[in-house]
Amino acid sequence: MKKRAIILLLSTMILGGVLSACGSNNNNNTGASPSPTATVSPSEESPSVSPDTEPSEEAGETPSESPSASPSPSASPSPSATPEPSKAPAPTKEPAATKEPAATKKPSEPAKKPAATPAPSAKPSATPKPTPKPTVKPSPSPATDLAAKDVIEAMLKEVEQPRLMEMTADDVKNMYGIDPSTLADFSARMPMMNVQTNEIAVFKVKKEKDIDAVKKGMVSRAETVQKMFESYLQDQYENAKNYKIVVQGNYVLFVISDSADDLVKAFKAALK
Repeated sequence: MKKRAIILLLSTMILGGVLSACGSNNNNNTGASPSPTATVSPSEESPSVSPDTEPSEEAGETPSESPSASPSPSASPSPSATPEPSKAPAPTKEPAATKEPAATKKPSEPAKKPAATPAPSAKPSATPKPTPKPTVKPSPSPATDLAAKDVIEAMLKEVEQPRLMEMTADDVKNMYGIDPSTLADFSARMPMMNVQTNEIAVFKVKKEKDIDAVKKGMVSRAETVQKMFESYLQDQYENAKNYKIVVQGNYVLFVISDSADDLVKAFKAALK
């Protein structure tokens, strides 16, 4: 407030000095008596300053300058209006403090778990299947890949016999009258000593139709042995009369022995 008053006072004094200088110059040029131009005294023009307001040292030290140069003759300018002091700029408002962002709400509690699905009702019991009637299994066919020699070896392991020797294909043809070409396999054994009639032979035919021909040859062989011991050894003659012929699949057994029944059982067991 003090600065505004001082500035206004200085402006009034300078304006008054300029106006008085212009008036004196005008009087000098025209030679007329000066018109009573009233000079505006600073006291009249300046706003009343409160007694409390003292001019600053700068105002007291600043001298009022009088115009030294005479301006060119011109019409006396009308006093210009005293410029209004510029309004002090309004204090800038402090920017409003930005509001802190509102804290985000915590997510709501998780949705409750769905109730447990009720256990499905018990499945209807399956209709019991009718119990199938047990069917009679057919008797297993003999092991068609078993060699005739192996069959005899299995029989001799079960039933002990005197020492026997193997017959050749020619022996089979001459003694049994059987064509070896009709046989898939064979093994025939006769005693090593001529005082016994024990004999074992296993023939495996290629075709079932040849079984009858093989059986006829076996009967012929039994009759030959019987004639050999009919008048020689009576016990061996009786033994030859009790020969056995057994068919198991494609296998045909011929046996002369006092243990013929046990040998037949071993033969069947070997081919199961």
